[in-house]
Amino acid sequence: MHKIEYSIVRILYGIFSSISFRAGRSIAYILYLITAHIIHYRKKTILKNLKLVYGDNLPMPQKALLNNIYKNFIYLWMEFLQTSKLSADNINEHFNIQNFELIDEALSGNKGMIILSGHFGNFEWLGQLVGLKGYKLSGIAKRQSNPYVNALIEKNRTRFGVGVIYTKNSVKVSLEKLAKNEIIAIVTDQDARDRGIFVDFMGIPSSTAVGPAVLYLRSGAPILFVISIRKAYGKFDVFFEKVCDGPAMQTTDELIRGITQRHTLILEKWVKKYPEQWFWMHRRWKTRPYEETDIL
Repeated sequence: MHKIEYSIVRILYGIFSSISFRAGRSIAYILYLITAHIIHYRKKTILKNLKLVYGDNLPMPQKALLNNIYKNFIYLWMEFLQTSKLSADNINEHFNIQNFELIDEALSGNKGMIILSGHFGNFEWLGQLVGLKGYKLSGIAKRQSNPYVNALIEKNRTRFGVGVIYTKNSVKVSLEKLAKNEIIAIVTDQDARDRGIFVDFMGIPSSTAVGPAVLYLRSGAPILFVISIRKAYGKFDVFFEKVCDGPAMQTTDELIRGITQRHTLILEKWVKKYPEQWFWMHRRWKTRPYEETDIL
């Protein structure tokens, strides 16, 4: 089964890595139509999540919202297959960047830097953007269950000097890289199960990873949040903003909770503004506080 799955991904990769972005968009649009209107990928989970957050007051008609969620999802992964088409020469054709100077400001303290984001817009390309700008960045990622697909994804992610740190021993490795004044990138919005703490996200207690807060408190490396807002296939507005900037300090529960809530609310701000660009197909609220029953 792993080899069959890999063969499908490899064929798509071979096609998309060899064609233009314009051609890629045309094929991606067809795949979006198939996903949205025939496959209905994780539709029940999407609708449950939307109901949980919005009740009957969706930010746009349900059909339009579902279609736009699927479109962003498919476009993201087809763009990812075209990562090799990015270069230092064409980067400004794909990204309109705001506040990028915050990176140099953060690195000026020689403590490294932590960049956070969510499953939003095209989060995969954000690491490539920073790498193409000449910075040493490593992203923390979960290893895929299919080793063949994992190798292909890693090859694509590590273009332009970007590194991958797998979740096992990620804190130790990340602290070593921060000490070298490098950048650690983390996507923070998946359910953290019993390893996380509960903070509010979209008005719901949400199990959230504490890794970013722990790294900040142990290293003193500033935290920035970055988001990509899709404007079209392969084109994004990118915004950087500060989360935390201060010296290393004792890792108390109160500080960890405060930092985790702070960056979670930044993502919430963008999800509320562009709900169609977030990954509603994740079971973000699967883990519940002990005093609650399951809500999904």
